[in-house]
Amino acid sequence: MNDGTGLAEALLGLPGFRVLEVTETDVELIVTIETTATLVGCEGCGVRAESQDRVPVDVRDLACFGRPARLRWIKRRWRCRELLCDRKTWTERSEHLDAQVVLTRRAGAEACRQVGELARPVSKVAEELGVCWWTVMNAVIEHGTPLVDDPHRVGRVRQLGVDETSFLKATREHPIIYATGLVDLERHVLIDITEGNSAKDVRRWLANADPRWLADIKVVATDLAESFRAGLSPHLDHARRVADPFHVVRVGNRCLDQVRRRVQNETLGHRGRKHDPLYRIRKVLLTGSERLDERGHDRLLLGLRLGDPNDEVLGAWLAKESVRDIYLADTWADARTLLDKTITGCLADDVPEIVSLGKTLKRWRSEILAHHATGASNGPTEGLNLCVKKVKRCGHGFRSFEHYRLRVLLHAGGVTWPSRPQPPRIRTRSPHSFA
Repeated sequence: MNDGTGLAEALLGLPGFRVLEVTETDVELIVTIETTATLVGCEGCGVRAESQDRVPVDVRDLACFGRPARLRWIKRRWRCRELLCDRKTWTERSEHLDAQVVLTRRAGAEACRQVGELARPVSKVAEELGVCWWTVMNAVIEHGTPLVDDPHRVGRVRQLGVDETSFLKATREHPIIYATGLVDLERHVLIDITEGNSAKDVRRWLANADPRWLADIKVVATDLAESFRAGLSPHLDHARRVADPFHVVRVGNRCLDQVRRRVQNETLGHRGRKHDPLYRIRKVLLTGSERLDERGHDRLLLGLRLGDPNDEVLGAWLAKESVRDIYLADTWADARTLLDKTITGCLADDVPEIVSLGKTLKRWRSEILAHHATGASNGPTEGLNLCVKKVKRCGHGFRSFEHYRLRVLLHAGGVTWPSRPQPPRIRTRSPHSFA
């Protein structure tokens, strides 16, 4: 197909190529192309080269008008006529088609966008393009690595969030393997993800970071994990550490659940069943008191009266509500007063679970109060954890952490994707009226 007007070349969209033939089969569209170059100099000596022969090479391209497309490049093999030149023969190259892969550059870039930005499985993209899994994954590595390594992707960070997610589930060979994510809390961008969740793993990542970049960090928000607190030292000793409110309240809820289960077993001799008083109010106990209506309060009081003979569950519920009241305070001074009262009351209690809660609050007292001074929380980190888990689910299992890290950062790392032309919208025409 060569109409002499450039229409075929305009549809092809590859500068420096012309269309020789278009063949349509039942499964794909085969476009035979060649370069437009007629004068080529030897790369070794500069003498004009002559065409020796041609070699057809098949390359997969993006779908054309709803049909899979195959480009059949009739590559020229050039020969240098200079007898003293060591170059002898070579085949022509193009920036649009890589001689080492079976995807065009634009098809590889689109495959990277599908896997990275849209979090699609590599196997599905490979199936649509008609190539193998490794062909698409190599395209993701080739086009995605420069985007992730872009120095402008992260920039200056003032508030840092640290949290863990599971990377590999436990097997006979190893326990659960975790990965630690580091998040810019202001821009809601995943900075990086490193394998492991121990203090040594966090400290190793910080040791490899730029000291000037670390010096700009003023706030670090984490959950109540001692490994994170230890791992932040000494590289982020200058930053103010904040205990995430969600995890602090969850500690209070966990204390209440532990007391309820223990009292349930001690009074009835079995785990909770649907007609047991404490089991029936398990969700009401975890609901904030300000969110309970009159019916909810009545259910709560009735369940405690019937299933909590020694008021142990009631004490744990009051401790949980005291923890929640800390974050309802308007000022830092009010929060400090409420926290100190909660710690004192928990430590003076006879219930071991409540005493343990008091010890935890005392150990993290300064980090809990820092939330009222900075307003920072790990909310953006928890939100990005959903994106991390989305990539993990669509991958259907990972073997390489480097592949996992690359795909996670492409999806949630604030990557600046190459601009794509935005087509003008085609609006539906109004129907003609024959009235």
